[in-house]
Amino acid sequence: MARPIMTSAGYAMLLGAAVAAGLACGLAAKPAGAQSITQKAERDELAIVAKSDPVMAAAMGKARQTLPDFLGTAAAPKPGMEGFAVKVAIREGDNAEYFWITPFTDKDGAFSGAINNTPRAVRSVKLGQTITFGQSEIVDWMYMDGQTMKGNYTACALLKSASKQEQAEFKKRFGLDCDF
Repeated sequence: MARPIMTSAGYAMLLGAAVAAGLACGLAAKPAGAQSITQKAERDELAIVAKSDPVMAAAMGKARQTLPDFLGTAAAPKPGMEGFAVKVAIREGDNAEYFWITPFTDKDGAFSGAINNTPRAVRSVKLGQTITFGQSEIVDWMYMDGQTMKGNYTACALLKSASKQEQAEFKKRFGLDCDF
């Protein structure tokens, strides 16, 4: 079973060109005429990832492990930090679609915020709709620190299998520097 992972181009539109794509993982070789990962991110397209994908599982694990530090930073950001967002899944039967939530609030572990991607695979939510969720449902996080994107481990998971050229294009466009 595959699970769609949303990009965050809708997020980018709301926050400007500095904030962007929350891609996930696992694109196959690019067919002739296909677009780059950066172009797909800008168009808010889905990336399909197997539930058992070890790279994506590790990315989500790293995001969850570092979530307490992110939440502390989001609660008291330093100058130049903005665009704080978390990613959660919306499930309908066997389908799951992942959305960036921004802005979001944290009231003693009870979170709420606005869906910031156009739904493609699930129909129970709409762009801009406010949802509530628990900390355990957060699978990724990100924010901008000046021109540098922090977090967004799911995008790094997808970029891991991309060409060096696509990795460089993504880094230049969105300021995300993955450590691989």
